[in-house]
Amino acid sequence: MSPPASSKGKNLSSVGLSSLVAAASGYLVLIVASRSLTPSENANFLAFWGVLLGCFGVLTGLMTEATRSVKSRSMSANRSVVLGAPVLPVSLLIGAAAALFLALSSPVWMPALIPGAPPLLWLGIALSVLLYSGHIGLAGATAGLERWGTYSSLAATEAIVRLLVMALAAFLGGSLFGLEFGALSGTLVWFYFAAFTSGGRNALRARADVGVLAYVVRCGLAMATAASTAVLITGFPAVIKVAATPADFAVAAPLLLAVSLTRAPIMIPLQAFQGVVMTSLIHSQRPAVQVLVKPFAAILALGMVGGILAAVVGPYIMLIFGPDYSVDGWLLGALTFAAAFLAILTLTGTAAMARGLHRLYLSGWVVATAASVAILFIPGPLDQTVVVSLFVGPIIGAVVHAVGVLRNEHKSLLVSLTPKDAIDD
Repeated sequence: MSPPASSKGKNLSSVGLSSLVAAASGYLVLIVASRSLTPSENANFLAFWGVLLGCFGVLTGLMTEATRSVKSRSMSANRSVVLGAPVLPVSLLIGAAAALFLALSSPVWMPALIPGAPPLLWLGIALSVLLYSGHIGLAGATAGLERWGTYSSLAATEAIVRLLVMALAAFLGGSLFGLEFGALSGTLVWFYFAAFTSGGRNALRARADVGVLAYVVRCGLAMATAASTAVLITGFPAVIKVAATPADFAVAAPLLLAVSLTRAPIMIPLQAFQGVVMTSLIHSQRPAVQVLVKPFAAILALGMVGGILAAVVGPYIMLIFGPDYSVDGWLLGALTFAAAFLAILTLTGTAAMARGLHRLYLSGWVVATAASVAILFIPGPLDQTVVVSLFVGPIIGAVVHAVGVLRNEHKSLLVSLTPKDAIDD
């Protein structure tokens, strides 16, 4: 039986509140780092932050597939399928494989992205990936079970714990490595929810709608997509570091900070609500375009209004981070509006995933990422190149998703009409 409308509204409100807490915590993390470190140290911290959130971003594919699969199983008429893959153990298994790969490969690529990082930090990132796979698996299962209270509390608590530990590290000395290790701390929070909340314990027992092998393959496709997602959403500062000349990157801390700040107001709430959107699309019998038309309009309106506000008051807000973080209004406005198209790409991808179109989901994000990264290597002023990159890639990827979903729904409609047509003939 469906929960009462008032209960559902309360639960969705808790998701909204948790997204605000996560967004505020993300802002405060950046303020703590900018106030505790020199601009050059902060540029390296932002690159580390991009690597860490990029790794975590790849793992969000586990959450997306867990949400879809657990929800699909709960709606299936065939509830007798006992051999569905156990969601959390499979997530941890995949996380262990990813952590091992990171630990072994870090000496090859980590020094280029995080100069001077000790091997202990490499191992810390690898361990955090293993732990975060449990967090993200539990979050996906709670979303699939529509336990929104547990889902939202898990997200908010993880962000708050990370912020508090980083603030403590800053208070005790504010070293670059102290803040970096503090950023890894939130990955332990899910153990509490798994042990001491009813929603978490239910999620521990959640199973997918397919067996282990099929579920691992689907998770692999979702993670491959999430890797592309992570490059555009959380790992973009690290990509800019690779594409920029050393001279440009040395003074790029204000630009990197602006990229992170301008996308947070749209992307953090949207990512928090992605599980809600996924379950709504699975529930609905309407075409995806009808379900998403209002969210699309709201996102574009928010992007336009936010872009204007960012252009007008953004330069003054940037001064909170210190006098070394001056950014032009036009750049802040353009980056804010570009974030709206990244949000639309996220929604079109969610629509593809909800329809079980894993390869289409992957294709749209890969095309978007490839286009954005390629543009970064075009010679020109770094700020202008970044803006163009963040507009063009998401627009192309969203078109790929939209065309694929529309074709699939048109094909499904024709199939459903075939018996009637045959009778009429």
